[in-house]
Amino acid sequence: MNRHPGLPLLLLLTIGCMNSSGPGGGGAVCTPSATVACVTIQDFSFSPPSLSIKVGTTVHWTNNGPSGHTSTSDAGVWNSGNLSAPSGGGAYGGGTAAGSYQFVFTAPGTYGYHCSNHPPSLPQYAGFTGTITVTQ
Repeated sequence: MNRHPGLPLLLLLTIGCMNSSGPGGGGAVCTPSATVACVTIQDFSFSPPSLSIKVGTTVHWTNNGPSGHTSTSDAGVWNSGNLSAPSGGGAYGGGTAAGSYQFVFTAPGTYGYHCSNHPPSLPQYAGFTGTITVTQ
């Protein structure tokens, strides 16, 4: 006999609300604010392709594309590792969330980045790049 009939549901809801922001991890939905900027990766592009932000802003990349992608600094400042694509799960759920990654920009400058899985040196991925301009 289960003394706490609602406990399994509570545990399931609690686990479902957790998120991570590491390579391939099931990322949380990004909510833009004064200190958070959101970038979506999909169809071999970053959206938006360029951002202007203030020092101290967190940029949150989410892979909504059909395959694994990365957010990799051209100058080696950050590397998200492989961010997995979301999976379906069908009518009963069970899919996986899109992989996501966050990075806090602490110094002014212009930062170029790309997907290392689909390098812009290959003609078919020439536009798969992004730029972040950080100001004081």
